[in-house]
Amino acid sequence: MSTSIRGACLCGAVAFTVSPPYRWFAHCHCSMCRKHYGSLFGTSLGVASAAFCWLEGTSEIVHYRATPAFERPFCRHCGSTVPGASGVEGYVNVPAGLLDGTLRARPRSHIFVASRSQLTTLDDALPRHDAYAPGTELPTWPDRAPLEGAALSGSCLCGAAVFAALEAPRRVVNCYCSLCRRSRAAAFSSTLLVARDAFGWHRGRGSVRSYSLPPPREYTTDFCGDCGSPMPSAAPSGTTVMLPAGAIDTPLPLLPAVHLYVGSKAPWYEIADAWPQFAELPPPERLTEFFR
Repeated sequence: MSTSIRGACLCGAVAFTVSPPYRWFAHCHCSMCRKHYGSLFGTSLGVASAAFCWLEGTSEIVHYRATPAFERPFCRHCGSTVPGASGVEGYVNVPAGLLDGTLRARPRSHIFVASRSQLTTLDDALPRHDAYAPGTELPTWPDRAPLEGAALSGSCLCGAAVFAALEAPRRVVNCYCSLCRRSRAAAFSSTLLVARDAFGWHRGRGSVRSYSLPPPREYTTDFCGDCGSPMPSAAPSGTTVMLPAGAIDTPLPLLPAVHLYVGSKAPWYEIADAWPQFAELPPPERLTEFFR
């Protein structure tokens, strides 16, 4: 039986396969991964170059490099983070959220927990490391400072796009549907909601691109066209703006959370906290409880 697993970006333009064994399988909480994935943390596998194969779409990849250590490539059409060269010779860094099928492996650790978002609760039993796991010698970079004078601010990885809000969000909405996993290339998407009239762009709105899946599906994602980071979005007639939690620069206290579409959750990820879970959306009578 083949042990290879297929993966693809949200729009399907970029596709590949991976095979075990995997040198690492880790949740990374550094601010750069949070920004590039747009979620509370990114999760990736270290795949030997000989066990990695591109199927299509290499010409559709933007090869953005935020630091000399890591390439952070993304699909030019949909913004999904895609596999790229790691800082370890002979290994490809593969975002786990892009993978289909049954992955016969489980995450082994949390890294950069010293930089983690305070919106994250680490309730599982995995080993934790303040930075890289022992034995990995690569440089690190400081977190980005929030925008002065704003109640809440955030930015993309390259800093081209910066936004602010006049109010603090009330809840974290985590979605495990297959579309959010592909869009964020992570175990789930993490979204904060603020009123539209309390939100504004500080700079870089022109750098933001939008991708929508073709009908009949209704799914749209916004991202920085320069670095691929997920960016805030809102329906044209909506009164709420959805902020990717990983983009936030302002320290926030721990907020209540809700887990949606856990019926579509990747089998390799464990939900270990006690926040409410729903197989899909909450029932109609509870929607205002979680989305007001």
